Amino acid sequence: MLYILFAVGGVLVAIALSMVLLDDEGGQQVKPQSPSIELSQSAIDKAETPDARKDSDTSLQQPDVTPAAPLTIDLARVKPDGAAVFAGTAAANAKIRIFEGDILLGETVANANGEWVIVLEKSLAAGQHLISVAMERSDGSTEMADRSLAVEIYQDTETKPLVALLPETATEVPVLIQSPDDVDAANPAAPASEAIVADATGADAAAAKAAMGDTTEAAPTKPQAKSQIAALAPSAIIWRDASRILISGTSRGGVRVTVNDEKGQFGEALVLADGAWQVAGSLDMDIAVNHLRFALFDEANHIIARYDLPVKARDLAKGQDGSPLVVVNKGDMLWRIAYHQLGEGVKYVDIVRRNQQDINDPDLIYPKQIFAVPQPSATASDKN
Repeated sequence: MLYILFAVGGVLVAIALSMVLLDDEGGQQVKPQSPSIELSQSAIDKAETPDARKDSDTSLQQPDVTPAAPLTIDLARVKPDGAAVFAGTAAANAKIRIFEGDILLGETVANANGEWVIVLEKSLAAGQHLISVAMERSDGSTEMADRSLAVEIYQDTETKPLVALLPETATEVPVLIQSPDDVDAANPAAPASEAIVADATGADAAAAKAAMGDTTEAAPTKPQAKSQIAALAPSAIIWRDASRILISGTSRGGVRVTVNDEKGQFGEALVLADGAWQVAGSLDMDIAVNHLRFALFDEANHIIARYDLPVKARDLAKGQDGSPLVVVNKGDMLWRIAYHQLGEGVKYVDIVRRNQQDINDPDLIYPKQIFAVPQPSATASDKN
């Protein structure tokens, strides 16, 4: 396969440091900002993998030449729909900006350990993107990452995007981070679509297709029909009082949601205009696993989507201290959950610590798992 990347050889581009925020009234995707240049197959064949680059760097390493706390890009994961997460290390408390051309894609502040993560709120549109990362230290000095990110997103919604680190000079070769030809091997015993990347240190992106949701019935020649497929999924559980829980979620294409357990109806609710719904009810905590059956009804009172969720009593017990519970769905990542629930993606370690019994491998989480999200006060006390 011939991949298309960007300007490899010589200085890539003179990148202006003046950046503008994305227009909130614009589209929901960031269109490519840079012209593309064809990268020959021979250059791709010479491209290093991250492991090969690590070995090469080790063999050429010289003492006392590496600057303190450099800006590095350790993770770049892009899904077929353009959703992306980037992470790395930098100087402690430095401001990190990711941009394409003069468009600011996202920014954050590295924590005290120098770790940073940015989850793009707007997806990248199909095409080729040249993305740069900059760091501003607390003393006002700035530094650009010594490599840029080349991302190619394909028009179809099944092919894994191409992601590569591009060097500044022609004497170095690109480093392929993610390729359409990658073989998912994170969990051979389970379907690849069930594995979800949850690590920011180079874990395999085994769930790139899973981010597209449940679209197995859509005709491949008519991708626009996917938006019409009815679906529903619970996303969060909280204790409403000592005996009742509130389950919230999202749906598409229906007007009413019902939930049943082994004893009968748990509860029902109308679907709001944005697809959100909330159902309250009681579960028998003496039952080790309550099997909840969700059904989405249309205006004609026909069931158009179903969802089954096994709810363990011990999972519910984790939320009795007031901690919200999140239900993992296809396409979720621990980084993204931590980003939305705790404000920082790097706080995924707090979620792992809170759910040690259920997260055997921090690299992977699976649909229908239920995790407790520690409250801010709890995470602060854990670190003290």
